[in-house]
Amino acid sequence: MSIDKNLLKRLTLLYVEDDDVIRVELSQLLSNFFSIVHVARNGKEGLRTYLENQDEIDLILTDVNMPELNGIEMLKKIRDFDTKIPVILATAYSDNEFLAEAIKLRVQEYIVKPIDVRYLLDIMNDIASHLYQEFLLKQQQDELSKYKEILDTNNIVIKTDTHLNITYVNELFCEISGFESSDLIGKELKYLKYHDMASDIYTNLYANILNNKPWQGKLKNIKKDGTSFTTDAYVIPSLDESGEMNGAISIQKDITDELNKKREIQLALMRDKSDIFIRSKEGNLEQNQIINDLKHRLEKAQIELDQALKNIEKYIYSNEKYRLENKNLKTEIGLYKKNSNTHVAFKFSKENSDLRLENKKLKDKLLQLELNEEKSTSQQKVNYDTKVSELEDRITELLEKIDSTQSDDVLLQKLEYWKEKAKQETTRIENLEKQIIAHGDKTFMSKIFG
Repeated sequence: MSIDKNLLKRLTLLYVEDDDVIRVELSQLLSNFFSIVHVARNGKEGLRTYLENQDEIDLILTDVNMPELNGIEMLKKIRDFDTKIPVILATAYSDNEFLAEAIKLRVQEYIVKPIDVRYLLDIMNDIASHLYQEFLLKQQQDELSKYKEILDTNNIVIKTDTHLNITYVNELFCEISGFESSDLIGKELKYLKYHDMASDIYTNLYANILNNKPWQGKLKNIKKDGTSFTTDAYVIPSLDESGEMNGAISIQKDITDELNKKREIQLALMRDKSDIFIRSKEGNLEQNQIINDLKHRLEKAQIELDQALKNIEKYIYSNEKYRLENKNLKTEIGLYKKNSNTHVAFKFSKENSDLRLENKKLKDKLLQLELNEEKSTSQQKVNYDTKVSELEDRITELLEKIDSTQSDDVLLQKLEYWKEKAKQETTRIENLEKQIIAHGDKTFMSKIFG
């Protein structure tokens, strides 16, 4: 058998031997294999060394025949403190009485002097392997114990027998449900079923467990006060050493708060959708009112513009008429100057001056009308641009409001909705522009957009 030095290096050895030569040689050899080797010259010193280092000593190798306190007597005293520590006895002889004492003291092994080092190391290697397996087993048990503690602290744990009658419930279940453990022990698992939960859920659960299959799903459990709580449940059959089912274990996580929050979010989303619809409807009415008002004002401006253009044409016609009359008067004055006296000439000159003054007033009035009409038209365009700008600002504000909204699952639908509304409002404004263009003639369009 090969020697695993790594296993032996994990151990601390107590070596007790009264022969100085054997003790020195063998302890030096063993120190190459063990982490620490404590050495004692007799049973009394060996007992003292053990008591001083009992928390770290893993194995004892001792001679039997020693002064002051022999190996058997030392081992009897050690067994008062530790009934499990492995012991190897080294002896120069063998008899029935010695063997009987060794068995009573649960000696792991004994070897006959002179010691066969290879055989001794093989025995020690077997013991080290056994101790390592015990260490691993204890470590696994400690881990399982921690896992069980974590499981019991954070999850509901219910155990049943082969008939799915409850045999155990943990404290967390009692805390949530309000039941005492004594209220449930012996009750069938489906005793916990809340009245409005479908019966086929437990039918399916029972079928799986009794066929040695796990079951997973949601359970609605009843509380002692008649209310309910909902859990994510995982139920598995438990097996004995022969692989036969000896019951079931149910691990459940209370998800009542999560479900309530989910329902609250859904209700909030529905309320938000309703609010969005109402606000959208109100916004549409307001915007339609603005658009209708703008359209009405535009139509009124168009009528005023048409009237102003007619007045301009009228004044232009009048001006042309007066110009021709003035020309004719000048011709007549010229003739009168040739054919009449100074008094008559002066009279016509004064009349001509009056006509010229009246003509100037008409021109000034015509110019003022043109300026007023142009100012009125410009004002209408400014008002239109202002309304369009206000609508664009409103759309931008809505978009910014959408962009500033949290992008979680609940509000994503709001974002999509307002984007669509913004697109519709943009289309509505474009249509309005088309309507404006359709209602105005070229002259009006050039004044508005030109």
